[in-house]
Order: sequence, then structure tokens, then C-alpha cells
Amino acid sequence: MDAKEKEHLNRVLNRPYYYGYAMRGKTIFAYTKEEWGIGASSGGGDYNLIRSFYFSLALAILMAPVTLFCLILAIILVINLQIMALVMVFFGLVFGFAFFQCCFNVREEWLGRKARKITGLPKPWWTASDDHAYEWFLTHPTPYIPMTLEYFPYNVKLRQAAESATSN
Repeated sequence: MDAKEKEHLNRVLNRPYYYGYAMRGKTIFAYTKEEWGIGASSGGGDYNLIRSFYFSLALAILMAPVTLFCLILAIILVINLQIMALVMVFFGLVFGFAFFQCCFNVREEWLGRKARKITGLPKPWWTASDDHAYEWFLTHPTPYIPMTLEYFPYNVKLRQAAESATSN
């Protein structure tokens, strides 16, 4: 990895804002990492239920007893020395990892909701690319978001301008 790629990766990982749309409207909002929570869907314009606080909470509630049931059944089968015990341990682990992922999602979104409530931001439902966000903030300027490559690391125009400035 050369210096230019390391600099770009560092810029992406340490970006101050993520951009997203609310449930309704065409307004693009800027969110910090804390305000983002579990964030928006990564795809196109589809609403993604998996990125929902309530879906993650319901799934965590369902996964807890299923995980315990698989592990208890595995212990019973191990006592009887049946090969099915390995299958139950496998599914117990899979459901256990799903349970912990759901708990992580619930915690992240809970903290994100608290942070968004302080600033009055809506939940991000869809991600906005850096190019769209850059165009939006050019036409709707705000003093809090400078139009620099640090704030829009994936913006094509700003990257080309930075590359041409360093090559000259």
C-alpha cells in the first residue's frame, strides 16, 4: 500500500460526518459516528428492516431461548454420545453469534438515538454518497461542513482536484 492509498484510507476511517436521507424528503443530513447508530441501508432506495432498532430487539429476544435450547439439547445428546450433539452445538453457536450481533445493533442504535435526539436529527434511512452530499451542501451551504476532501473522502471531483494539485 503506497502513501496515497494510506492517506485515503486514513481519511475515510477518520471522516467527521456520514451523510444520509431521512425517511421522507430529499434533504441530506450530516451525522457524526455517534449519531449514525446502526445507520441506514447501504443499498439503493429500499427500506431495509434489518437496520431497524425494533427488528434487532425482537430478533435478540427470539434468539436467546433458541440458543439456550440448542446448547441444552447438545449437552443432553453428548451424555447419550450421539453425533447429533455436534449439529446442536454448531447451531447453538450460530444462534449465539446472531444473538450477540442483535445485542450490538440494539446498543448502537440506542446510543445513536440518544445522540440524534440532542441535535434534533432524524434517523438516517438511506445513505447518501459523498458525491450527492457534496452537491447538496454546495447548493445548501452550512458553516459546519467545509467543502473539503476530509469531509467528503469519496467525492470524485475533490479527489481529482487533490491529485492534480499534488502532481503539479
